[in-house]
Amino acid sequence: MRIGELAKRSGASVQAVRFYERRRLIRTPRRTPAGYRIYTEVDLETVTAIKKMQRFGFKLAEIRRVLQLWILPSDTGAPSPYADCSGQCLHDLLKIGEKKLQAMNEQIRSSIQLRDELQEVLSQIRSRLNVPLPQKTRSDRPKSSRSAAIAAS
Repeated sequence: MRIGELAKRSGASVQAVRFYERRRLIRTPRRTPAGYRIYTEVDLETVTAIKKMQRFGFKLAEIRRVLQLWILPSDTGAPSPYADCSGQCLHDLLKIGEKKLQAMNEQIRSSIQLRDELQEVLSQIRSRLNVPLPQKTRSDRPKSSRSAAIAAS
């Protein structure tokens, strides 16, 4: 597939695909005699994974490390030493993922704390003005036990 189709199917822009190629996050694609890049399904999976990791908040260096453990060839062009991705490779991937999850949970806790502090300040202002609490604010609090568990941990 050509770059436009890869971009469309992965949800990335053409410029992003080219950027990933320049940063060697995806393999250098083969080219047609006319010079068009030709990508494979593996490239599509890689770009889709990159986009997902970006949504999770991974930095490019972290994405590179995950991809190195997963599929990317080494900087020398040799196949990835983790091509079969078993044993230590999976432990390394797990550590990276758990570290990111821990950071996300901390951000959530911090955001909940800030929200609660803001609600308290607004509540104090409302009470001084004798303005009732809006209905929408009451329902903004997390209701799921999962949210409560994250906030408590």
